[in-house]
Amino acid sequence: MSKYENKESIDAARKGIDQKLTFFRGKSDNNEEVLKDPEGEFFEKIKGATGYSKRTNGELCSTGHALFVSRYEQKKVFFYTDDYPAKDFFSPFFDYQQIGQIKDSADLIVLLFWMDESFTTHQLDSTLSALYSQYVTDVTLLKERLQSYLKNNVDASFIRTKKQIAERLRELIAKLDKLDFTKITELWTFFEENKAKSKEVYEMLKQFDSILELELKEGADTLLAKITRLRNEIKTNKIYRFDDFFSN
Repeated sequence: MSKYENKESIDAARKGIDQKLTFFRGKSDNNEEVLKDPEGEFFEKIKGATGYSKRTNGELCSTGHALFVSRYEQKKVFFYTDDYPAKDFFSPFFDYQQIGQIKDSADLIVLLFWMDESFTTHQLDSTLSALYSQYVTDVTLLKERLQSYLKNNVDASFIRTKKQIAERLRELIAKLDKLDFTKITELWTFFEENKAKSKEVYEMLKQFDSILELELKEGADTLLAKITRLRNEIKTNKIYRFDDFFSN
C-alpha cells in the first residue's frame, strides 16, 4: 500500500469515527459545576480518598464526574474505558461509594446490541472481531519492529554496555508473543526512564501506547480473552435481548 493510499484509508476511518461520535456528542454533559476547576479541592479529595498520585487526567475527571452524577442525580453510573490499569485502580472506589461500575469497550458493544434492535447478532460478532483484530494488529506490529531492532542492533558490543536494556527488550518481545500483558506497564516505564540509552525502542513504544490498555492484574482475563469468550457466548446463544425471553 502506498503512502497516499494509506493516508486515504486513515482519513476515511477518521470520518467514519467522527460520524459515529456525533450521536454521543449530543448526549454529553460537561457538568461545569464540578469540572470547571480540575485541580480544585473536589479532585484533590478524590485523590486523597483513592491514593491517586498521578496528574489530573481523563480517568480521574471521569471518576469525579461519576461521583457527582451518582449523588446529585441519584443514578448508577457506568464508566467505559479500556485503560485497564486505571480500571483496576478506580473500581474499588466505584464499589465502595456505590457509584456504579467501570466497564470496557467490549461491554459497551454488548450494551449497544441490547439497546438497538437493528444491531444483529452477526454485527455484534463482527464488531467484537474488529476490536480484537485492532489490538492484535498493534501487538503484532510492535513485536515485529522490536524483533527487527533486536536482530539488527543487539550484538555482543551492545550487550556489554547495555545488558539490562537487551534483557528487558527480550522480555517484552516474549510477553507480546504470548499475549501476556501482566505488568507490561513496568517494562514501558523502564524504557521511558532509560530512553537516553534506548531511544529507538522508546520511540517505538510511544506509538503503541494502546497496548498498555490490555494490562490486567495477574491471573485475570485480558480484554482479548474476554472478547473471545463473548464471541463464543454469541454462538451458544448466551447473549439475549429482553424480548428474547418472550418470543416463541
